[in-house]
Amino acid sequence: MTNKKNDYIFRLENINLSYNNLIIFKNFNIDFHLNKINIILGASGSGKTSLLNIISSKINKDDKAFVYQEPRLLDFLTSYKNIEYVLKDKIKNKDDMEKKIKNALEITGLINNIYSKPNELSGGMKQRLSLARALAYDSNFIFMDEPLQGQDIKRKKELIDIIKNIQSQTNKTFFYVTHDVYEAVMLGDYIYILSNKNNFTQLIFETYIENDNTENQLQYHQSQQAKLTDILINN
Repeated sequence: MTNKKNDYIFRLENINLSYNNLIIFKNFNIDFHLNKINIILGASGSGKTSLLNIISSKINKDDKAFVYQEPRLLDFLTSYKNIEYVLKDKIKNKDDMEKKIKNALEITGLINNIYSKPNELSGGMKQRLSLARALAYDSNFIFMDEPLQGQDIKRKKELIDIIKNIQSQTNKTFFYVTHDVYEAVMLGDYIYILSNKNNFTQLIFETYIENDNTENQLQYHQSQQAKLTDILINN
């Protein structure tokens, strides 16, 4: 299914979810965009991760990869072996696997750290390795849950550029959860703001972010950040 921008749509309809009689979603509907970066933005407790889990449940396990706040790497394995570990049951040809792994490390700027173990990498590099692992898995969907939380602004900018580069090169669909307006505006193609102030989660706002690299792009991003911050504060 497509919309007026000719994007393909991933639709959730009439979603209901509750925990211990607490309603999280009630007849909830939302349209995401395939082959784009979809940002799920909201305060803590607004239902972001619950929504991410619902989306994930609709997709075949072999067609999705995950990047979390913590990289979840195996400390006793090198960068190469960390990626190889998750590919071993998916790719049987050794040459194909090596090509996938090296390409992922190249795109994420870690090719020179191919034999480094996690304790030899900085926090930002560990998260890049987590991204490389998700990229090499070669799924159509990548799920990211607060992956840049705790990173300083320099590392955030580096990781945002890498994520955008991955999407532009692969055309994968990203579902990205964050509470950070800066991340949302700098990274997203589409932003969806959730709120649960009416006792259950609602989609209160959605917008398309223009990323055309014009000379007014900085001013545009700043105005979008201000607008989204105001929506979050007042809802």
